[in-house]
Amino acid sequence: MTWTSQTFGGEARTDAAIRTALPTASRSENLRLTLLYFLPNYLKGVFRARPRVGRLVARLDPGRHGAETMRRLRRRHGRGPVVVRGTSGPTLLVLDAEDARQVLSGPVEVYAVDTWEKVSGFAAVQPEALVASHGRQRTARRAFNDAVLDAGLPVHRLAGHFLRVVGEESRALLGPEAEAGLTAGQIRERVERVGRRCFLGEAAADDEEFSRLLGELLAEANWMGARRWRAARTRRLRRRMMQRQARYLCDADPRSLTGLFRTAPRGPETAPEGQVAHWFMALGVVHAAVVQTLSLLATHPRHHARAVREVREADRRHGAHTVAGFEAMDYVRACVQDAVRLWPPVPSLMRRTTAETRWRTAVAPGGVNVLVPAAFHARDEERIDYAHRFAPQKWLDGTAGEDWAVSPFSRGEARCSGTELGILLATGFVAEFLRGGELAVAGVRLDPGRPLPHGFDATRLRIGYRPCPAPEER
Repeated sequence: MTWTSQTFGGEARTDAAIRTALPTASRSENLRLTLLYFLPNYLKGVFRARPRVGRLVARLDPGRHGAETMRRLRRRHGRGPVVVRGTSGPTLLVLDAEDARQVLSGPVEVYAVDTWEKVSGFAAVQPEALVASHGRQRTARRAFNDAVLDAGLPVHRLAGHFLRVVGEESRALLGPEAEAGLTAGQIRERVERVGRRCFLGEAAADDEEFSRLLGELLAEANWMGARRWRAARTRRLRRRMMQRQARYLCDADPRSLTGLFRTAPRGPETAPEGQVAHWFMALGVVHAAVVQTLSLLATHPRHHARAVREVREADRRHGAHTVAGFEAMDYVRACVQDAVRLWPPVPSLMRRTTAETRWRTAVAPGGVNVLVPAAFHARDEERIDYAHRFAPQKWLDGTAGEDWAVSPFSRGEARCSGTELGILLATGFVAEFLRGGELAVAGVRLDPGRPLPHGFDATRLRIGYRPCPAPEER
C-alpha cells in the first residue's frame, strides 16, 4: 500500500494508516529515541543554550546514545525513512544519506522549513524571520537576506572592515588573563560585540542591553509558546529590543549590514527589520565554531602547526586582517568547517511536506514532518571513514563538501544565507589566536589518537593562550 492524497485527506490522516506505508518505530524504539535524542536536545535549548541543564545532559552522552539508537533503527527497518513520534506528531526520520539529499536538495515549496517548532519559537523573537516563512513571504525575505548577506559569494563586500573588527575584538581577549584560560562565555561576549558592530554599526558596539534583551527572548523561545502566561512580558521585551534596534536602522552605518538595506530588494512582505534578530541568533553558530575549532587545534598538534604556518604566510604575503589574507587561509577555514561537522550547532534539520513525496516504492502524503538528523549523518561511522576524527582535509579535497548528508549549515534552497559570512567571522577569530601564541585547553577531552566524543560540553571549557616570546627574548 502507498500513501495518496485521497487516503490522507485533511484530518483523516491517522498513525495507523501511516504505519502501512513506511517502516514504523515500535513503542519501545520511540521511547528510546525520545529519551536519548529528542528530549536531551530540547532540554539543552533549541534557540538558546541552557548551560546548567546542558552540563547535566552532557553527562548522559545523548549524542552517542542517540546515534546508536538510529543505527539500530536502520539495521532493523532498512534505509527508511522510519516513521517515529516527533515533538509535533508523526515524523519521517531520514536515516539514509540519499534520502537526506532528496530532502535538502528538494524545493522548499515541498519540503517547507516553517515547521511548528520554528513558527512557535520565533513568534516570541521575530515572527517575520525568514526561517518561519513560506510561499511569497519566504521568496521576498530570502531575496532580501541573500542580497544583504551576499549569499553564495566567497567573501562579503564588507569583508575587509569585518575582518578588522574581528581582529580588534579577538585581540581584546588575548591579554594576561588569557593564559589562565578563557571561558566560552568570555568568547561569546566578544562574538556578540562583533555582531553588533558588523550588523548594526559602530554605534551599537557597547549596546549590551540589546544583546541581553535578545538573549531573554531566545530563552523564552525555547519553550515554543508553552508559557502563555508570559506572553505579555515577552511582547514588552520584544518591543524594547525593536526600539533599540530602530536607532541603528534610522541612521544606518554604511559599514554595517543595516547600511545595505537601501539597495536590497524588498516588497510589502519583506519586513527588513524582522530579519535582524535571526542574524544575531546565528552568531551562536559562529561562537560554537570558534570554541570548537580552537579546542581541536589545541589538542591536535599536527593540524595546529599547519594552521599556524598558513596564517603566518598569509599575513606575510597579504597583511593581517585583509580579504586577500583570509582567502589564502584555506586550511583554517577547513578546520572551522570540520569543527561544526563534528558538533553541529543545529543537530536536526526539520521540514514539513506540503505535497506528496516519494521514497523509493512508497509515497508519503503532504503535511508530514521530516527530520534529517544532521549530527548523526555527519558522524555516521558505517558510511564515512573520518566520522570521529578531526579531518579538515576532507573539506579541502571536496569529500565533505560534496556529501549532502554532511550539512552543518543545511543545503539547497534552505541553506543559510549567511553561511559564507559566518565562516569568515569564525575564521578571522581563530586566526587571531594563531598569530604568535600558544594554545592550551582544559575542560574537554579531545585525544587525536582516539575517536572524538559525540558531544562537546563547553560549560567547563577553558581555552588558554600564551604569547610566544619574541626572538630576542628566547
